Amino acid sequence: MKTFFSLALLSLTSMVQGQDFIRQIQTVNNASVIYDMPVTSNEGSITSKPLTADSAIFQLYTTVAGTNNTTTLKKLDEKAVGTFLPQVTVTALSEDPYFPPRTRADKPYGMRITIAGMSNAATVPDYLKKVQVARSYKLFDPATYAATGTAGTYADSFMFRENGTFTDNAILQRLPATRPTKAVGQESFTVYIHPDAGATQAELAKATVTIWPVAEGGIQGIDQNRTYNDAPQTGSITLRDLYPKSVTYAQIYKGAQAIGTVGIPIPSTVLSYDTHAPQNAQLALSNLGSLLGEDGIYTIEVLTITPFNGGAPEYLAHVSFNLKRTIRTNASITTMD
Repeated sequence: MKTFFSLALLSLTSMVQGQDFIRQIQTVNNASVIYDMPVTSNEGSITSKPLTADSAIFQLYTTVAGTNNTTTLKKLDEKAVGTFLPQVTVTALSEDPYFPPRTRADKPYGMRITIAGMSNAATVPDYLKKVQVARSYKLFDPATYAATGTAGTYADSFMFRENGTFTDNAILQRLPATRPTKAVGQESFTVYIHPDAGATQAELAKATVTIWPVAEGGIQGIDQNRTYNDAPQTGSITLRDLYPKSVTYAQIYKGAQAIGTVGIPIPSTVLSYDTHAPQNAQLALSNLGSLLGEDGIYTIEVLTITPFNGGAPEYLAHVSFNLKRTIRTNASITTMD
């Protein structure tokens, strides 16, 4: 008996274009059978071609216009249906509770894969008795934080042949980057089945984590170890790649630089962000005179607080200078007859 499947389009209203189509893929007698069904409306439903196999893959494609009158196909969504398909969920884990998941380039993240309903019965096709996990990436522009179009799949993959929950909380990002701490992009873990011996694969579940670069900062206009006879007036701070959820500030304290010292926050430098992408800033070190006490060595330190490091401040930059307001003059007065 032939079975038909109704494909709902109600959730695709904002994506469907005039030349879009749904591709139906199924394996019959160890060979892939492919049907393309045009989508002519952005809502409603479409009835599939007859389902004559234990499972089928449905992929939604859109046509994207390019340069020089060229067009390319972009896959918008994919679903697999079938009698013996295992139920799979993939969840990305991070110290940052933000959704969609994100982390920082120098921090590990996690993936939790849950598999249920996988059967070893003799009547179940062999390809439904295992799932494969592939790890892929997408690169972002380090200046605009937008996708560049560069993407790929890492060589390693994993196979699961049993039900259960499998968690790895120590995954380190591997985005192709000259400086690993400045890597920016996404990594995804996708669970597939292979209905035939060829390249056809059906996506069962996928999770993606966005990876943002480590922040950096610099102090300009105040020279390291220089002696000043008054509070420096021309200092500024340059900040780059501040984490989307962060509080960043400069503090000043008496003495040489020592990590962990709690100083006085400089009001003109306090920044707080809670957004979706990294931030850049240029700030003035204003009114330092009101924060200085007696003469001696002072340190200005730039710190940032993020969801990582247990919420403790993390060091970005510093400068130390010597304040010496008193000027001594050796002179004598003589008379001449």
